[in-house]
Amino acid sequence: MCFLLFSAAPQSLAQTSGGDAAYRFLMLPGSARTAALGGNHVALKDADASLFLANPAYLNETNSGNLSLTWLNHVSDVNMGVASAAWHYEPAGTFALGIRFINYGEIRRASETGEDLGSLSASDLAFTAGFGRVVAPNLHVGAGASFIHSGYDSFSSSAVAVNAGIWYYWESVRLNIGAVVANLGTQLSTFDGATENLPLDIRLGISRRLEYVPIRLNLTLHSLDRWDMPLTLDEGESPGFSTNLLRHMIFGAELLFSENFHVRLGYDHFTNEDLKVNTRLDTAGFSFGAGIQFRGFVFDFSRSSFSDLGGVTRIGIQTWL
Repeated sequence: MCFLLFSAAPQSLAQTSGGDAAYRFLMLPGSARTAALGGNHVALKDADASLFLANPAYLNETNSGNLSLTWLNHVSDVNMGVASAAWHYEPAGTFALGIRFINYGEIRRASETGEDLGSLSASDLAFTAGFGRVVAPNLHVGAGASFIHSGYDSFSSSAVAVNAGIWYYWESVRLNIGAVVANLGTQLSTFDGATENLPLDIRLGISRRLEYVPIRLNLTLHSLDRWDMPLTLDEGESPGFSTNLLRHMIFGAELLFSENFHVRLGYDHFTNEDLKVNTRLDTAGFSFGAGIQFRGFVFDFSRSSFSDLGGVTRIGIQTWL
């Protein structure tokens, strides 16, 4: 049950290009900062090394020596860990390595009649290498390659995927623009002989710091490889233009109280509509968090709501080696 809940919660886990896809854990935010802002934004300012998993074009010389660790606690025994590090080498650019791991804990096995057949284990793993460089003033490009492996009881599968991104900072208007093609790849081996798609995702985002107020606003459009966004349990739905547009959107805001203390808020409209209980006001899709820098360390925290499925807490720490 825990495994099913975890797989169903985030919007991108439930909706993938071309129908259901394998390795949907790749769509989970890899840092507490992006999770607090609602999801994998691709146009953030001052990105750390862990964010190359969302957009490899974030990588730049300021990330050199940056080590980031993130831990996610979900329902029951489900846990996720993310680790990443980056190094800059002139004149080539900035390189990064990352690992994502999910352990679904002990899952009880039962027969069709409910007979207890013991337990089984399930886990997901992804190793990612990335590279980014500046190709023009304020214009960054990047790419990443991942090896992916999933094992559920006696079934296992592996795949390879690539990400490519671009990020531009328009300094005069404090505007950031980013775009990513994520999880473009193929399976190396299948679970049961049937080939499955990877969770392809095309994203476009903007971020802007307001001129007279210390707030940075973020907007990302996800799943742009398709337009229709029917709800998970209503695949026959034909959403109208405005409904589809809103379901593609993730909103985020960072309140910049100082260089060392930020408060973050986020909202994913698809997650809200997909998981909310219609009889009441529901917090599904809403998230919040904070970031604190202290003596060479950065501590990040986020909390994301998935309605009756529960909430997800992420804690991150980073430093420079």
